[in-house]
Amino acid sequence: MKLFFTRDKWRGYRESLEETLGFVPTMGALHNGHLKLVHQAKKEMGKVVVSIFVNPKQFNKAEDLINYPKTLENDLRILKAVGVDAVFLPITSEVYPKNDTYESALPGTNALGLEGDFRPGHFEGVVNVVDRLFHWMKPDTAYFGQKDLQQCMVIKEFASVKYPNLNIVTVATERENTGLAMSSRNMRLSEKGREKASAIYEVLSRLKDFPQEIQWGINYLATKDIQTEYLEPLEIELHTEAGLMNRAWVFAGYLENIRLIDNIIYYR
Repeated sequence: MKLFFTRDKWRGYRESLEETLGFVPTMGALHNGHLKLVHQAKKEMGKVVVSIFVNPKQFNKAEDLINYPKTLENDLRILKAVGVDAVFLPITSEVYPKNDTYESALPGTNALGLEGDFRPGHFEGVVNVVDRLFHWMKPDTAYFGQKDLQQCMVIKEFASVKYPNLNIVTVATERENTGLAMSSRNMRLSEKGREKASAIYEVLSRLKDFPQEIQWGINYLATKDIQTEYLEPLEIELHTEAGLMNRAWVFAGYLENIRLIDNIIYYR
């Protein structure tokens, strides 16, 4: 497994590749959800590169950036074990140089509402870094997890304009046995908190069939000490392995002062 810390070193390697390239961008603290993306990329692509960069521009609160789990040594061990070909590990000054002249794309209409309302500037930060990574990595296909559903929609929207030949694949959310969506933030939950957090998917699953019970859902989550930020239905167009999905329920809220998000997508 090759490690790259600069764009210049990566560029030479990329130009030498004859195989198709799959790209999995991450912020590290890897779990089985990330590895699900890697495994799919390995099935479909000749080579796979993973980036690890904790992007400061997409954090709204300084304490969230400070507290974001950092497990680089373990991340690299895992990626080597699953057969990743290369890892891009830039420092902040490499991505955002002092005299920065890169003109980033801007998020489109899919950034409005939900996370866009509760985390002002978040999607601007996401698009800023993902745009640069697409430009530098030059992948044939990029892989994203559906847990961050609105983010998937935002990235697909801007990429369809700026990178029309790039294939964006979204991969179904990987869950723990309790139903809790796998997330790097789960590392910060207590054992009891992880048990309580399973109620999120329980509520989403019920609202899929009984949408009128939204207030019940909010109240039930409160009994588990989960403070709801939003719990809403959403109309979408998302191509998945199961076909075109056109409905979703999305959730964001706090448990043990940790912000969690989840969703359920389906066709109706």
